[in-house]
Amino acid sequence: MTMTDTALIRAGQAVTSCAQDGLWLLDRVGTQTGAHRIARRFDASGYLDLESLAAAWDAVLERHEVLRSTLVEVDGRPVQQIGKAAVESFVVTDLRHLARPDRDEQADRLCAELAAEPMDLAGGPLARLTVLRLDTAEQRLVLVAHRAVADERSLSIILAQLSADYAEAVALSSVTVQPASLQYADYARWRRDADADRPVRRDWWSTALTSSPSALTADRPRSSRPVTGGCGTLRFDWGTDAADLLTDLCDDSGATPLAVLLAGYQGLLQRFAGEDRVAIGVAYPVRPQAFAEVVGPFDNLLVISGDLSDGPTFRELVGRAEESLREAFDNRALPFTHLVRALNGDGDPRQGALCDAMLIVATEPEAELRLTGAAVTRAELRTGTAAADLTLTVERFTASIAGSLAFRDDHFGPDAAEVLLDQLGTLLIAALAAPDTRVGDLPLDGVERSRALELASNQIGVGAAAEEPVHELFRRIAQVTPDAVAVSWHDGELTYGELDRRAALLAGHLAALGARGKAVAIRLTPGPSQLAASLGVLRAGAHMVWFGTGDAGERGRVVLDELRPACLLREGDPAGDELARWFGEELGGRVIDLATLDAVPVPPPTEPVSLEELAYVAYTSGSTGKPKGIAQTHGAFTQFVAWLADSLDVGPGTRIAQWAAPEHDPSLCEVFAALTTGATLCPVPEKIRAHPEKFVDWLVESRITFLQTVPSFGRELLKVFKRRDPAARTDSLRRLVLMGEALPPELVNGFRAALPGIALANVYGPTETIAATWHEVTGDVAATVPIGRSIPGRQVLVLDEADRPCPVGVTGEIVIRSPFVARGYIGDESGGGAFRPVDGGSSGRIENDPERMRCYRTGDLARRRADGLLEFRGRRDLQVKLYGTRVELADVEAALAEHDSVAECAVVPLTDSDGLVIQLVAFVVPRRTPSGADAAGADAWRTHLRKRFGTSMLLVSFQTSSSSLPRNVGGKVDRRRLAAGARDSTTARRN
Repeated sequence: MTMTDTALIRAGQAVTSCAQDGLWLLDRVGTQTGAHRIARRFDASGYLDLESLAAAWDAVLERHEVLRSTLVEVDGRPVQQIGKAAVESFVVTDLRHLARPDRDEQADRLCAELAAEPMDLAGGPLARLTVLRLDTAEQRLVLVAHRAVADERSLSIILAQLSADYAEAVALSSVTVQPASLQYADYARWRRDADADRPVRRDWWSTALTSSPSALTADRPRSSRPVTGGCGTLRFDWGTDAADLLTDLCDDSGATPLAVLLAGYQGLLQRFAGEDRVAIGVAYPVRPQAFAEVVGPFDNLLVISGDLSDGPTFRELVGRAEESLREAFDNRALPFTHLVRALNGDGDPRQGALCDAMLIVATEPEAELRLTGAAVTRAELRTGTAAADLTLTVERFTASIAGSLAFRDDHFGPDAAEVLLDQLGTLLIAALAAPDTRVGDLPLDGVERSRALELASNQIGVGAAAEEPVHELFRRIAQVTPDAVAVSWHDGELTYGELDRRAALLAGHLAALGARGKAVAIRLTPGPSQLAASLGVLRAGAHMVWFGTGDAGERGRVVLDELRPACLLREGDPAGDELARWFGEELGGRVIDLATLDAVPVPPPTEPVSLEELAYVAYTSGSTGKPKGIAQTHGAFTQFVAWLADSLDVGPGTRIAQWAAPEHDPSLCEVFAALTTGATLCPVPEKIRAHPEKFVDWLVESRITFLQTVPSFGRELLKVFKRRDPAARTDSLRRLVLMGEALPPELVNGFRAALPGIALANVYGPTETIAATWHEVTGDVAATVPIGRSIPGRQVLVLDEADRPCPVGVTGEIVIRSPFVARGYIGDESGGGAFRPVDGGSSGRIENDPERMRCYRTGDLARRRADGLLEFRGRRDLQVKLYGTRVELADVEAALAEHDSVAECAVVPLTDSDGLVIQLVAFVVPRRTPSGADAAGADAWRTHLRKRFGTSMLLVSFQTSSSSLPRNVGGKVDRRRLAAGARDSTTARRN
């Protein structure tokens, strides 16, 4: 390298480097304000000569002009404005007048504020030293420098020179400053000249990065709003053995320590994010030897994409990391602003977070601050902000591997960050010891956490075993308290005794028809007749299949044709019921009008019904294809109902709303949780079931104490409660159960604020297992609402693609094993592999008892937290690849829903004739302005999504609707209808 020994001629202004350009651009638009600083705190015990310290600091600033420069705008571009040292760059604050406890508290607060205080790039100063005097011989020093004027190596230079200059000032009462032959401005000009002839390969960067997701999977929900949270820091020291192994691998493979550490970081984040490729920003040292003692930002931020799609060994990944670093450095001539434009289209730097994880590896240990006559120790300092979601800083790697992990605490909780750091250490040490191991096979959890995970994975909650079917439990209640109210509806009330009499009458008729062991279709409005019919069917040894009274369409015909029930129960003339008519005429089925049965009493059957016989058949909504019938036994159903009643405090005095649609299996749970415990069931009138305002009125009038609903409808109810005076809100509702959809934290917190004292539970589980987990929410929720722990009798696993338990924090598929799992689907016991058993022996970590434990693979994604609780992470089948980029539709929907103009939304993939996803179609119900216009449109929504997901969100078209999205019978968005609409629509626009 040829370098002039003569400094460039300057007249107060100097050219900036590319690193400074990028920091100036981010600061100019307010992105990550204050995040790009280096801050250190030192505690000094002993006498400190403040005049000598000020002189030493002035000498450092005089020696390095970049420390007394600012970045100002000239003709739309930044330049370095070099000036004199600002008075504010050295400040002494005397706290000795405060009482001792107040003094310490104030000092700690000021240290944190000094570290967190943003720096004005144009106004300066960009390097400052503050001394807090606590006593004559007790001081705290806070040194802060913007990364536009210093990097980690520069900090060592500053500390070493400050130490030497202070010693000289104390000894001689003055400091001699030798003029530096080279300054950072010389480097900036030299680098620009050297790179001027280097080809700018935008195509290389686009290829290297567009297939890598820039957004790291966060521990906490992301927001499209600017980062407002703070920054936490965890320190680590993985010891000398790890450092020796690192040295051995570098010697053996010829790789640099940076490449090895990068590969370990990539391996961790790939497992955590579940992505084949991960992007990490690396502070790549490019300090030429001639500038070894020059202060300034010499590190280049290179965004490195790691490809782990083919399951490489760690040694192979290290080689790829080394090659990627070299290629990225060779193509470094593309300025940051151009790189943003190349990847984000419009060059909006607020979309310039090309990665959410960073790696900084110090090339040498940081110098110590030594102040003659005082003992100085470095103390931990919380900077308050961070340049990335996760920033791994390795401060040394020779005697030991040690450093810190900084994390944004609005994206990562302290517990999750600690787990990640522990897992990184476990993975890296294992990889260094056995580098020819596939990265996907390296352990993440240590022995203690692995054992805890194993215990959590093998946990099967113990509950009371079912002893008799639900209809027998009901009969016992009816015999003991016949006058208790079993059902209360708009036309009156019905006692347990009367309901039992009506059920016995129907049971006798069904037994006489030979219905035992067969399905019986119940097509009745929620109310006494529906309940009597259900109890009668079960008492007759038959099993129920519920229908609503509305248009059942093709779904209803498919169900009846598959089941061929012994009869269909309804009320009134079947001539006006198309489904009943079709069943009778086309299938030759028997249609029974319940009103005709009272005239001909028949004794009820006396033969007991076993727990192994079927209780009901529930059909999935059919949102993804043909409805699938799921048969559940009396044993499984009774066990769940008993757990629900016991855990959620259902019993005499409880008034349960029967809200769920009859076709939806949670309705069965509502009904029998009430009728087996002496509670009162209150069917919701159909005309108000989906009308939030009227529904809340009904809740109050009916004195409902227990409500089960889905979060989307719960959100509408909460809006009604908030609009009303607190005195007009219900004071009877004690228990709210939310199920069927992901539960947003703000909904939980909203209900707790609007209805203080309400008990709130989040219940998760597929129809195939009735339910699987639950979580009692006991306080306000800052991040994700867990789906909790397994319900008794169910083993809830989180498995990777090889059926291995996922480490803590790693997303995998929820697999449920239980004797209460359904025996496949009607006509399809394998369920297309959904009921394929888990080979527990292959993993060695899952207890296996195939005789007792059936298995269901949900297709749902979750992760297990360090405390053992499960968090729902979306659907496997809502994950698509869009031109090679993996896109989680649930994440896109969640992000779009955060836009203030979006009332409701859903996203579906649009595929070509080969089944490949070519575009996403977002269906949006926009909010309205006071004039009735849409509050926003496609351009605003696309921009909003691109800020979150990058260029992949270019391939989204939008369709708006003035009404709500179509929903299936279970109340969930009907994605099949939306997908059909996306294919058929001629208005979908591809941008």
